[in-house]
Amino acid sequence: MTLKNKQFYFLSLAALAVLSAYPLINGARMAYFHLTSGALEPEQYVKYVVPYAAICVSVLFFAALQPLLSKLKRLAITAGTGIAYGVFFTAERFFETMRIRTVGMTLIDAASLVPDDAVAKAATADIWQAALCIVSPVMREQSLTYASKDHFFYVAGNTAYKIHYYLISLILITMVCGLIFGIAEMIRSGDISQKKPLFLRGVSAAALVALCVFANTTAFFRRAAPIQTPLASALTALFFVALGAAAGIYAGSFLLRKGRFLGMGLPVSLSLGASVLMYVGEAAMMGGNLYRFGTGPFFREIPGIVAAPADILVILLSGGLTLLLLSAARSRKRLPDKRAEVVAFALCAAVASIGPVIAATAPQSQDEDIIGCYVFDKNIYTNPLSSFMAAGGLPYVYGFGEDFFIIANTSGGEPHCYSAEYCKTPVGADEFRSKMTSLPGSLFSPHDLSGFKERYLTAVMSDAGDPKYGLYRMDGEIWLVELWASGIRSIYRLVKTDTTALSDINRVIEYYAAAPPVESPSGIYENPPRFYENQMTAADVYALARKGESLELIDFEPFFYWLAGSDFTERRFDVVGADTVFVTVEDNSLKSAVLMSRKTLDPSQVIDLREGFEAVFAYMHQNDFSRK
Repeated sequence: MTLKNKQFYFLSLAALAVLSAYPLINGARMAYFHLTSGALEPEQYVKYVVPYAAICVSVLFFAALQPLLSKLKRLAITAGTGIAYGVFFTAERFFETMRIRTVGMTLIDAASLVPDDAVAKAATADIWQAALCIVSPVMREQSLTYASKDHFFYVAGNTAYKIHYYLISLILITMVCGLIFGIAEMIRSGDISQKKPLFLRGVSAAALVALCVFANTTAFFRRAAPIQTPLASALTALFFVALGAAAGIYAGSFLLRKGRFLGMGLPVSLSLGASVLMYVGEAAMMGGNLYRFGTGPFFREIPGIVAAPADILVILLSGGLTLLLLSAARSRKRLPDKRAEVVAFALCAAVASIGPVIAATAPQSQDEDIIGCYVFDKNIYTNPLSSFMAAGGLPYVYGFGEDFFIIANTSGGEPHCYSAEYCKTPVGADEFRSKMTSLPGSLFSPHDLSGFKERYLTAVMSDAGDPKYGLYRMDGEIWLVELWASGIRSIYRLVKTDTTALSDINRVIEYYAAAPPVESPSGIYENPPRFYENQMTAADVYALARKGESLELIDFEPFFYWLAGSDFTERRFDVVGADTVFVTVEDNSLKSAVLMSRKTLDPSQVIDLREGFEAVFAYMHQNDFSRK
C-alpha cells in the first residue's frame, strides 16, 4: 500500500467514524443496556439508531476491509458490497430484536382505546421505532398502543414500514461503499479521468445523506393527518424526487462513456424505479393509502391505483431531473473545478445541519404542549338556548392525548371519547360572533376577542368525523368550545391539573370497557343510569354491615360501581333509593367503606359500614342529622 493509499485509508476511517458518531455512540449505549439488563426502558431508546447504526457499522466495516478487498481486483467491489449488506442485516437484526420494557404500561387498542388482552405486554425495537415517528391516522388504526403515565406510544402493528428503511439503507450503503472504493482506485491507479464520475457519485451520496438527516430530525414538519401542509408536502415530494435522482445519477456516473440509450436510459429507469418503490413502501405501510399533498382532483387517488396525479408527477420529476443532470454532465468535457466541488458539498452540509439545528431549537410542538389533563376554570359563554349553564365548578376532567380527547366525570359515569386533530390556525377577533346567539350584557353575549394578541385554533375534536369541540389558545388561556349544528353551545376556560393523569383516565376507560353499566329495563336513561344491573340495594348494605371489621374489598365485587374522585381511585356504589356507598382502596385492600344517606346527601355526615349492622341501621333511620 502506497503512502497516499495509507493516508486515504486512515483518513476515510476517521471521517466515517466522526460522521457516524451519533448513531454509533447511542447504539453502543443501547447495546450495553440490552446486554446488561435484558431490556431497555422506553426513555433509553434513542432516535435514529435504527437503522442508521447498522448502516454506519456496515460502511465502516467495508472501509476497514479495503486492503484485503483490493487483492480481489474485479471482484473487490462486488464482494465488499455483499459483505457490507451482510453486516448491515446482522447488526440491524441485533438492534431490532432489543426488548423494550413495558412494565407499568397498558396495551390498548389504538382505535377504540380499550384494553387489548390478546397481545403480551412486550415490545421490540423494530416496532417501537414507529412510536417516535409522525404517524398517520391510518397507521394508528393498525398500531398497538402502549399507554404510560402521560404519553401514548403508537408502535407499529406490522413491519411494512421497514420497506422504506431497508430500501434507503441499501441505497446509502451501495453509494457510500462505491464512492470509497472508487476514490481508493483513483488514488491507486492515478487515473484522473475518474474525477467526474466520482464527483457525481459523491454529490449524489452527500445529497441523499443530507436529506435523510434533515428528514429524520424534522419529519419534514409533517403532522399526524392524511392531508399534509403545503410545506410538508413540498419537502416530502422533494425527498422522493431527490432519492430517485440520486440513485439514477449515481448509476449514470458509471455509464458516462456509454451511448445515450444505455448511458441515459438505464439511469432514468433506475430513478423512476426508486421513486415508485418509495410509494409502494408507503402504501404497504399505510394499508393501501398514501399521505396526500392537498385536496382536489390533482391530489386525489386515481381510480384503480393508489397514486394521485401529484404522485405521478413526483415520480416523473425524479426521472426528469436525472435526465437533465446527466445530460449536462455528459455534454461537458471539462472536469469539475474546485469551486463547483466546494459549493456542491457545502450545500449538502448546510441541508444536513439545518435539520438538527431546527430540532434542537424549535419550541415544543403544539400537541405535546397541550397533552395532559385539564379542569374547568371559568364559564366564558353559554348559548341562551342551552338547558345548562356552568357555575362554580364542574365534575369533569378533560384529557388530551396525541390524537384523542376524553371527557371523564369525577363523580361517576362513562367517559366520552373523541378523536383530536391538532393544528395551529390563527383566528380573527370575530371568530365566534357569527356562531353565537346574542343576549347582551351576560354570559349569553357574543365574546369580543380583540383584546387577545395571539388567537389560535389549536385542535378540533370529532365524533365519527363530526366536529363536536374546538380548542383555542387565547394568549395564555385555553378555551374549550362546544359546538352545536347551529353554532356554539358553550365556551369554558380550562386550566391544567396535576391531580389527574392520562393514565388515570385510561384506567377509567379500561374499567368501563370490561364492565359496562347495563341499564335496568325499568330505569330512565341517564348517564350514569339511575337503575342498572348488579346495583347495590339496602339489603346488600345491611349484609355488608353485618361483617363489621371483617369486611373486605372482595365483598364488594358482586356489585357494579362507578369510578370517582379526581384520580378515579374511589369506587362509588349507588344504592337503590339514592343512598351511596363510597369505597376507597389502598394497596389493593379496603381502606374505608362509608355510607352517605339519601336523607342528608351530606359528605360530612357518613358512617363506615365496618361499624356494624346496628350502627348502620340506626344511621339509615335516624331523625337526628347531627352525627358526623
